[in-house]
Amino acid sequence: MAQKNLKTAIEIFELLKRSYPAVLSELGDRINLGKDEVGNWTKAAHTMVLTYDAELDMNPQDDSFLQKPVWDFKGTPEDKYPLLLHYHHMTLSRFQVCKQADTVLAYILLGGEGRESTLRNSFKYYESITTHDSSLSYAAFSILAAQLGDPDKAYEYFAETAALDLDDSHKNTRDGIHVANMGGAWLATVWGFGGFRPAGPIPSFSPRLPSKWKTLSFRIHYRASSIEVQAARDKVRLNLRVGPPIDVEVYGSRYRLESELIVSVDRA
Repeated sequence: MAQKNLKTAIEIFELLKRSYPAVLSELGDRINLGKDEVGNWTKAAHTMVLTYDAELDMNPQDDSFLQKPVWDFKGTPEDKYPLLLHYHHMTLSRFQVCKQADTVLAYILLGGEGRESTLRNSFKYYESITTHDSSLSYAAFSILAAQLGDPDKAYEYFAETAALDLDDSHKNTRDGIHVANMGGAWLATVWGFGGFRPAGPIPSFSPRLPSKWKTLSFRIHYRASSIEVQAARDKVRLNLRVGPPIDVEVYGSRYRLESELIVSVDRA
């Protein structure tokens, strides 16, 4: 994520330098941008390494993670969860155990960059060692499961997300509802099952419905346009409610949305 942030900052700098030099000059003075700063960003970004294990075809969350033993989940009594409330952090850090989505969340924020096999293997690996003690974890796993083409597994995680306060599954709703988790439920619906991605020059949609759902409908505002999406098993319908015509991507193909667009879903 740090590397992505630096590369994005460099891209914006080059855009301003090329097309809006006056804006760049004013902004540079305002934030006290040093003459060597952008060069340092470039050097730092190129020096960063994304850890990768070729044998497992997955990304360890740090360079020593796979050298640690896996936490004894089966041997841990139920009343010892959440782990952070019963074991010292220095104890937990010596094992392969995650309280929430970490690398999985990075995959989502990076827009699925990398080989699909690596994403899939990493998802399975972290799924086996994540306790979801954080209320923010289930939503991230739901989104990536849908992205990887398993909407029913995504639905299982979505159900945990949506019912977290209704069922008081973390036993602390009395202290207040988990507002960020509610946002996660929206993201799991729209980014996960709706397959929406705001990254890139145009909005992208690749809906994947779980077997329990027949249709899904939601609305997003993308820049000056308001788009309503209705996804079914055999087609996706997009309606431009407000704003000028806009290019969109549906299942990898580019279309011009002027009023209504219907795309058939090929299940062959």
